[in-house]
Amino acid sequence: MSLATAVICSFGVGSALLAEAGGISVDMLMIRPDTLGDYMNSPLAVVFNLSLLAGGSCLLLSMVAVFHTYQDGLSRYLAMMGGIVGASIILMGVFPINFLDIHRKVSTLYLFSSIVLHCVCVLDYFKPGSTMNKRMLAFTIMALISGGLLLQLLDWNLLDFPECSTYMPQYCGVSLAMWSLTQANILWCVCLSFHMMKAIKTQQKVVYKWLENY
Repeated sequence: MSLATAVICSFGVGSALLAEAGGISVDMLMIRPDTLGDYMNSPLAVVFNLSLLAGGSCLLLSMVAVFHTYQDGLSRYLAMMGGIVGASIILMGVFPINFLDIHRKVSTLYLFSSIVLHCVCVLDYFKPGSTMNKRMLAFTIMALISGGLLLQLLDWNLLDFPECSTYMPQYCGVSLAMWSLTQANILWCVCLSFHMMKAIKTQQKVVYKWLENY
């Protein structure tokens, strides 16, 4: 499910981005991800929003697996925060930028829950039997840097970000930070899927040995 989250979101976001940009170029990074769900202006808004719905649902299911695979409190708290991230992704698909007020609230929830999730990931990495590995830690740090930058840029009155400068659009920090956080979360999900498969196989071997000895 975690791998499905990454694949579905990558396909939906990538397709909508290519359709919006008209081709592959560096300028693609200057398009804010949330504008790709605009039914009035984005050519593949339906694909983008449906991918958020499906990807968020898969992330919720993957967090259920994390919750039941790791029994310690910190890992279960990580799973719950990941579930909130998944729920916020679903809500962003249900309420795209056309529903501006609600979209601002759910996107802010996504930002906050992502930051809290990755803070828990850092703590989890240093405990015995961690849910994390080194690759996941690297993407966690990337997400925290991007999320921290977005928090600094966030207009707390509007729960939105300032528009990119028309004079120097190539230096749009909001778009770059959004894409950085998006990619960090997608790649984190990919690493989580493979790490979870190893953990589950290890648990199964222990159970089989216990049954044989019994």
